[in-house]
Amino acid sequence: MREDKVGLLPKVVAVLVFIFLMAPLVVIILASFSPTSLVVFPPKGFSLEWYRNIFGSSANFLSGFVNSIQVAAIATAADILLGVTASLSVSRYQFRGRDALVAFFTSPMYVPSITFAFVLLQVFSAMGSIPAFWRILLGHVVIVLPYIVRNTLAVLASFNWTLEDAAAGLGASPVQVFFKVTLPIIKPGVIAGALLSFLYSFDEAVLSSLLSSPKFITLPIRIMNYMELSFDPTLAAISTLLILFSLTAIVLLERFVGLDMFVK
Repeated sequence: MREDKVGLLPKVVAVLVFIFLMAPLVVIILASFSPTSLVVFPPKGFSLEWYRNIFGSSANFLSGFVNSIQVAAIATAADILLGVTASLSVSRYQFRGRDALVAFFTSPMYVPSITFAFVLLQVFSAMGSIPAFWRILLGHVVIVLPYIVRNTLAVLASFNWTLEDAAAGLGASPVQVFFKVTLPIIKPGVIAGALLSFLYSFDEAVLSSLLSSPKFITLPIRIMNYMELSFDPTLAAISTLLILFSLTAIVLLERFVGLDMFVK
């Protein structure tokens, strides 16, 4: 059996691309430990002052983090229900307009966030006083739905529907068929879509910037507001923590689902 060998040039290109992608992250992480108030690289010493400043700063980063987690978790949970239901409907049955319906469910991926946010702002303004939490939550439910739908549809593309018929033939109710047959099979795609949706909602800034209010501000907006007044290593410290947060999500994804399913 012939074994394909990778040439020197592809290896060099791969290493250079890896360095190009990782270098900014390394610079940010090292700069977060700088003892000076300026972002310098390499840092002229070691200090945890800027990590302490995250929790002691008047910018209220912690409350922004809690708000972002709250919105992302609720939006993801709602979209799991909506996205899985929609994916099962368009995959299980063949009907006219099926492709158009799939395109409709995934259309928020192709609409610029600023455009969608401006439309929502006009709608909410016409409806009257609506709390910023509900404005942002509704917007996030719409923009992260395609990630649940696409990942679930990817699993359902190879789903054997006769398994459901066999379970029903053995006396299982529709609810039992879903939770004991369908859900365990499509679970990898649902989890992958849920993690991607959660991270996207957590980091979203454009829509939240237009729909937020002084009483409810997410973490990305607090970071943007902080940058308008100062640019010290506190931002590098927050970025480092967010990198670790995202890395943890990727590790969990690999542990419970596998990155190959995520890529699909």
